Amino acid sequence: MRVGLDTFSLYPLELGPFQAIDYVRQHGFTGLQFGGIRGLSKDLDPGKLREVRARADSLGLYSHVSVSSPNPGAVNRIPAELVLDLTAQIEVAASCGWHELHSALGGPKERYEHPVPWSQQLADSAGILRTLAPILRDHQSRINLETHGDTTTFELVRLCEDIGPDVLGICLDTANVLLFGEHPADAAARAAPYTHLTHTKDAILYFHDRGLERQGRPPGQGCIDWETLLPILAHHQPRLTLSIEDHKWLFTADIFDDAWLAQQPDLTRDELARTVRLAWQTHRRILSGDLPGAAAYEAIPYVAQMEERLAFGRDFLNALLARLRLND
Repeated sequence: MRVGLDTFSLYPLELGPFQAIDYVRQHGFTGLQFGGIRGLSKDLDPGKLREVRARADSLGLYSHVSVSSPNPGAVNRIPAELVLDLTAQIEVAASCGWHELHSALGGPKERYEHPVPWSQQLADSAGILRTLAPILRDHQSRINLETHGDTTTFELVRLCEDIGPDVLGICLDTANVLLFGEHPADAAARAAPYTHLTHTKDAILYFHDRGLERQGRPPGQGCIDWETLLPILAHHQPRLTLSIEDHKWLFTADIFDDAWLAQQPDLTRDELARTVRLAWQTHRRILSGDLPGAAAYEAIPYVAQMEERLAFGRDFLNALLARLRLND
């Protein structure tokens, strides 16, 4: 396993792709996961994209890119047009050597607020992915859908098994699963056989008027038990890249709301109880003063703590991987 960086973590710096590559190299990360491939080249210019890939390769860095969402409801696209666009992105990515592709079906708004029911969005997305499956197979490529505040690990596993795990996988965001009430270790165990990319992040979880609130923290400063979680992932993907995605912002899991609970039909009482226990343990630490309160911590601009946070997560994960003998 290798510790890298998702370039979204650097959003305050507004770096171009070559600047991001240099930043990652200079700060001791082993690779990077870019955002959308059209963000690197709006017109999907193969020459420009190959230059980006070649620069990362020349420094011994891994690199991954994202493709557009295959959810027509999230991107407001006619399915036929979306298939053509995604086909072009898959083809040019493959020509540059990018085969493990990141994507997502949307976000919390798509799941909870969109006029099209989430179940229909899942079905529509599956239709797009089935159409793309032969193209992905031809290019030996795979789209890895993220747990992005929209799709649970239960749903992603079913999609992978339905479409085919050779062309559809999971980008496991290790902290976003908390937003579904999922326990990080349980979520990792479900997702691990299909996980080929990660957004590696930590979080604290505590009580809120609507249920639970999550605040992002660097790996090793939150409630995730990394010593349990990492071996689960490594068992299935020993060379999995751990791309730290760090940022601030608060998100809620509205577990006191009946409508929210109805949107989590796969979540068991036992797993939700284990997640609530994490919140209680963290809540007690905040009350005792052992952890800074969420409001005070959130008030500090992310950019003021960015390098410190990223360095902490990098060093924490590298030390743990070495101790567990999981590092490459």
